[in-house]
Amino acid sequence: MFKLLKISILATLLALTATPVQADGIRGFQAYETRGAFSEVLADLNDAIINRGLVIDYTGYLNTMLKRTSETVGSVTDTGSKTPYVDAQFIQFCSAKLSHEVISANPQNIAICPYVVFIYELKADPGTVHVGYRRPITGPSKLSRKVFAKIDKLLDDVVKDALQ
Repeated sequence: MFKLLKISILATLLALTATPVQADGIRGFQAYETRGAFSEVLADLNDAIINRGLVIDYTGYLNTMLKRTSETVGSVTDTGSKTPYVDAQFIQFCSAKLSHEVISANPQNIAICPYVVFIYELKADPGTVHVGYRRPITGPSKLSRKVFAKIDKLLDDVVKDALQ
């Protein structure tokens, strides 16, 4: 009896101190890196999306925005640069099939749309290109979690295809 109570208290303490990321073991993003030219990896990333029959909704030029706004907001890197990147972009797209599935599971799952993949090269490490994606946060129901797992796999496959 005492051993069971001790285990129960320990489990409760662990649950109270765990953050959501620690609780499910998932970070808010997944990233990989490769050596190569940014423009070539970017082209491969676009192809990995389009070759699946998906449509790119928007490409965001994060590095350009940082350069343009750094003086206005008073932000520069430790080295005095307006941005830490050689280049940085994000790409938004969706899968109509998976979006219908996830929204049918729970209308609040609209929050996952659109999917976002990112690519960047740091000035501090030229020639190393980082490619990743924003991971879906697990939903409240088993059905939502099942579809989120499909979306996570799609995003991971897209990014990994771009790195091959």
